[in-house]
Amino acid sequence: MASERERIEFLLERDGLPATRAWVERTRGLYREMLGGRAGLASVPEYRRLFEAAVREFDEWLAAQR
Repeated sequence: MASERERIEFLLERDGLPATRAWVERTRGLYREMLGGRAGLASVPEYRRLFEAAVREFDEWLAAQR
């Protein structure tokens, strides 16, 4: 799985900061919602760690933008 930072860098280059920030916020929300559920890919332990790591990367990136 590619790093979320790599994906963010790609989006920044392609779409610019406002669109990238919107994508990060939206995707972070979706991942957090999935982590709160009992079904779906985020409920599988191996994948749960990846979703948690992605949310941390999103949080770090958003914090650095402020």
